[in-house]
Amino acid sequence: TGSGKTSGPAKHLAYGYLAAGFGGLVLYAKAEERRQWEKWAAETGRTDDLVIVDASGNHRFNFMNWEASRPGEGGGFTINIVNLLDEIAGAISGGTGPSEGGGGTDRFWQDALHHMNTNLVDLPRLAGVEISLPLLSDIVKTAPYDKAQLSDAKWLAKSACAAILKEANDATLKADAGIRADFEECKKYWEVEFPNLSEKTRSIITLTFSMLARPLVTQPLRKLFSADTNVKPEDAFDGKIIIVDLPVQEFRLVGRIANLTWKYCFQVAVLRRTPLMAPDTYLRPVFLWADEAQNFVTNFDAEYQAVARSAGGCTVYLTQNRESYLRVLKNDAAVDSLLGNLQAKFFCQNTSQTNSWAAFILGQRWVKTTSTTAGQQRNDGTKPQNEGNHSSGVTRAEQMKMFVEAATFTTLKRGGEAHNFQVEAIVYNGGNLFYTGNLALPYRLLTFNQR
Repeated sequence: TGSGKTSGPAKHLAYGYLAAGFGGLVLYAKAEERRQWEKWAAETGRTDDLVIVDASGNHRFNFMNWEASRPGEGGGFTINIVNLLDEIAGAISGGTGPSEGGGGTDRFWQDALHHMNTNLVDLPRLAGVEISLPLLSDIVKTAPYDKAQLSDAKWLAKSACAAILKEANDATLKADAGIRADFEECKKYWEVEFPNLSEKTRSIITLTFSMLARPLVTQPLRKLFSADTNVKPEDAFDGKIIIVDLPVQEFRLVGRIANLTWKYCFQVAVLRRTPLMAPDTYLRPVFLWADEAQNFVTNFDAEYQAVARSAGGCTVYLTQNRESYLRVLKNDAAVDSLLGNLQAKFFCQNTSQTNSWAAFILGQRWVKTTSTTAGQQRNDGTKPQNEGNHSSGVTRAEQMKMFVEAATFTTLKRGGEAHNFQVEAIVYNGGNLFYTGNLALPYRLLTFNQR
C-alpha cells in the first residue's frame, strides 16, 4: 500500500492505452477511481468514449438475453447461458466461480442446481420468449411441487411456469423433430422430475437459485442487468471505455457481483473475436483493467489470459502483493497459473513475501567471488622466539546469486514529497533482455514521475 503503483506504472500504462485508441473495461474497488479515469480520459482526448455504468441505470446490460440472442455458431446455446449463471453464482457465494472438482454431497447439489438451470433456460428459449432473470425466477417460484397441481385450474391460471410450458408447446408443435424432442425433455423435467424430487432436495436447489437471482432482480442491479440493453461488452471493440462505477469499497457484495458480471461477459466476448472473423479490418486492442484486482480474480482468468493476446486483449491487474491472490484463489498452482500468463510484471516497493517470489522470477546468475585468508600460529618452541607458522591463501570460485535480492524491493522509491514525486519499479517482461551497454539483464529499474 502506498507504493505508488497506481500513480506510477499504472498511470503511464493507462495513458498509453488511451492515447493509442484502445477500448476497455475498468473495474475498481475505491470510489475515487472514477474521477481519476475521467481525468486521464480528458487529458488524452477520450472523454466522449467513456461509458459510466452506475446505480442510476442509465446504462443497462441484460447479459442473459445478450448470450441467448447473440449471432454466431455458438449463439443461443442453453449450456452457454447456464454457464453464465454458474459463474455469477460463484461470485455471489463469495467463491471464484464454478467448482472444478469435489464430490459427495456438495457435488450432488451443484449437479442438481445445474440440471434445473438447464431446463429453466430451455423453457423460455423453446417458447421464443426473451430470457431474463426475473422471468426465470418467476418460473421457479410457480413450478409444480406435486402432480396434483398439474390439473389444478387455479395453478394453471396463475403459474408462470404453466404459461411458458403452454407457449413452448405451441411454438414447437410444427418445429423439426429435434426441437420438439428438446421440448419433450424439458416438459418431462417440469411435469415429472421436479414434482417428484424430495421436498428437501427441491427446497435446497430452489433456495440456492433464489440466492443467486435475488441480488440481480432487486435494486440496484435489477435495472442494470434485468431490463433492456443499451451497452454491451462489444462496444469496447469500437473504442468505448466502459467504467463499472459500483466500487466494492462502497457497494460491497452488490459491487462485486456487478463488476464480476461485466468482467466475465467482457472476457467471453474478447475470446470470441479473432482476426479471421474480419481479415481486412482493424482489430482494435482492448484492455481489461482492475485496481485492487484481488476483489475480481476468478479461476477463469487463467483460461482467459492463456489466449487473450491473440484476440487483442490486454490485462492490467493491480494488487498489493501475491498473497492477496492466494487468499482468493486458495492455492499456489492457481495463482502461478494466472501470474504466469501475465507477461509484464512491475514490482514496486513492498515488504511482503512477494519480494522473495519476485527475486525468484528475475532469476539467478553466476558471480565470481574471491576470498583471501591469512593467519599465524603460535610458536611451538622449535623456532626462534619471534618466528611462528604463517599461512595465507587466495580462493576464487563461482556462486549462484539472485539478480535482485529480495531486500532491494523494500527500498524502492514510493513517490510523494519524500521521494521527489518519483516512483521506482523493477520491470520483468516475459523473458525480454534489457541492455545497458554490453550488459544484458532480465529486468530493468524504471523511474516514473507522478507529476
